[in-house]
Amino acid sequence: MKHLQKWIPWVLLGVILLAAFWIRVQGVATIPEGQFTGNDPYLYYWQAHIVSENGGMPARDMHRWLPLGRDLGQSLQAYSYALAYTHKAIVPLFPSVSLYQVTLFAPVVCFVLGLGVLCLFLYRSFGILFSTIVGILLTTLPGVIERSTAGFSDRDSWCLMLGILAITTYLVSLHAQHLRNRLVWTLVSGFTVFLGGISWEGFGVFLLGILCVVLWRFLTTEKEEGLGLYFLWVCTFVPTLYLVSPAYRSGQGFATHLFAYVLMPPLVLLGIRTLRYLFITSSPLADKFCPHARNLSLGLTLASLALALGYIWVQFDTFASTTVPLHQNQLMQTVGELNAPDYRYWVFRYGSLFFFGSLGLMSVSIRLWKNSGTVLAVFIFFFMFTTFFRGRIETLLGTTGCHILFFTSLGGISVVLLFIAWRQREAPKHELIYIVMAVWFLLWVALSRDAKRYDFFIGLPIAFFTTELIRRVGLSVTEKLKNAQFLSADFRERLPLRVIRCGIAVIIVSTLMYWTPAGEHAKRATFAATGMRRATPGNTPVAKAFEWMKVELPDTTVVAASWNYGSQLNVLGGVKTVIDQDHYIQYWIHLYNEHVRDATDVREALEFLKTHGATHLMLTQRQPPEVFLQGELSDAFVPVYPMDDFTEADVKVWQIHYPPDIQSNPKYLATEPDE
Repeated sequence: MKHLQKWIPWVLLGVILLAAFWIRVQGVATIPEGQFTGNDPYLYYWQAHIVSENGGMPARDMHRWLPLGRDLGQSLQAYSYALAYTHKAIVPLFPSVSLYQVTLFAPVVCFVLGLGVLCLFLYRSFGILFSTIVGILLTTLPGVIERSTAGFSDRDSWCLMLGILAITTYLVSLHAQHLRNRLVWTLVSGFTVFLGGISWEGFGVFLLGILCVVLWRFLTTEKEEGLGLYFLWVCTFVPTLYLVSPAYRSGQGFATHLFAYVLMPPLVLLGIRTLRYLFITSSPLADKFCPHARNLSLGLTLASLALALGYIWVQFDTFASTTVPLHQNQLMQTVGELNAPDYRYWVFRYGSLFFFGSLGLMSVSIRLWKNSGTVLAVFIFFFMFTTFFRGRIETLLGTTGCHILFFTSLGGISVVLLFIAWRQREAPKHELIYIVMAVWFLLWVALSRDAKRYDFFIGLPIAFFTTELIRRVGLSVTEKLKNAQFLSADFRERLPLRVIRCGIAVIIVSTLMYWTPAGEHAKRATFAATGMRRATPGNTPVAKAFEWMKVELPDTTVVAASWNYGSQLNVLGGVKTVIDQDHYIQYWIHLYNEHVRDATDVREALEFLKTHGATHLMLTQRQPPEVFLQGELSDAFVPVYPMDDFTEADVKVWQIHYPPDIQSNPKYLATEPDE
């Protein structure tokens, strides 16, 4: 019997992972061969193809953003390399597997691997019931499914997997008993952070979770422990990222502040930890500093935070132009996934778990830190309401009032956590896990409040704190049954409390998943994999136009089209492009829209196209310009697709024959508007 019990956790884990995989591959049959369910997957597949063919990426991609080309030193391409080399590793064993198939299923595999690591970590920390509930919730939440399905081959699942690995391995290293094990897990965590750092500009949010754990230990301990291992951890990714990627040395665009918010925080923490160590051990005043180590820690922390806020204040204009949550420029406002979510959005994607997860976080705060935790719970309550119920709060207080309340609650949470860490004398069990999950929740929810694109990452802490709430309910009920006076002492002794707790958990989880008033999120799980993301471009006239280009046009052709077709033209059309969804030079997209898509002057349109070396122009009915789909055209535009019924076609392609008097104009290569 004991032998069988050892296998129960592994069987449950296997069932959860198989269910997660099965749900996320349900939409594969609806995806036409060679296509994906989004724009960005084409970019990563395109880059993976280049890596696979050439062994690496060139300095510039001269198939995009012509005539300058895309500076690849300013982008992070680890995901594309992972796709290419995974394919190379698989081919000797399974020769029929293509790079496209690897890319198609990569998000599912990455998510399942990350979920497996998470469940194992939670099993070791909280037990099989806790781990199983978290796994079931993450398997079925539509908000977690949508961006981890087969076909949505963006890097979200890859980054989530790396985030889970980096955080869990760091936590394991802190609790490892033997120095050798601590060393190994520290190196694994640091290397994973390195991979995340060369994968995505936003990976610094996951890194902040680890740094908050380090800062918490810094504030709650009297002596400096593990400084050497932390130094080793920092050395595994800070110098390597700086040396490997030019984006960290001289970032531009979205990479402008990579050094500041990815590499500087761990270095600053290393600096203040080293300072405290020197003050309390090697300083001539060490005897005086040692009894006040906590005050010294708090002072160094506050000074560092003040410097960080000062940097943000000084650099606010550049932050505002490159960071979506601080400012959405005109182009970014046209990207649907960067819109602010409303209440119905949260309910549809997370059922009632966004609410219960917040309650779970408040409950944990009160249980761990008593009175201070109650104050913290009040701020979390306002944080939750100004995020998930934002529309209703704005109706009462106005947009400005809602923002003030939100940032006040976020600031209050930060101050109270600092105070708790400074005053704390005894660490509750699993405190560091709760801290990192709370930080994960607060950071990603704060980002998701203004941009739907980030809500994929909030599923994990929501599931974690919902499970914690369910566990506390089960423990409370069984404790009351154990002490119930209406039951005989003999009967109370024979109560199967573990079975009762499992039964309560099953009832609550089933209710949350399938009961309509509770959100019934599980009923939308399969739809999230099949209907929330459709194949792009699908079986449409645009896809047929791409097929025609692939066959009829040489690969030196440069097609000017709307930015959202850019990488699709590279992959499906086999042609070069001027702009794409990478948004490398946002002002070019503005110039294209002004002088080509919405053109009223044919000469200006020709000058723009000539400047960018365009040989063809593709327009669709989705972006009806005044000149090209209506009115008379210059003879410079020669219709080439479709040849039948060109006037009424939904997609039109012209070949451009430039008149001798049309010359390139440098103003169409400007990367930002004139002051």
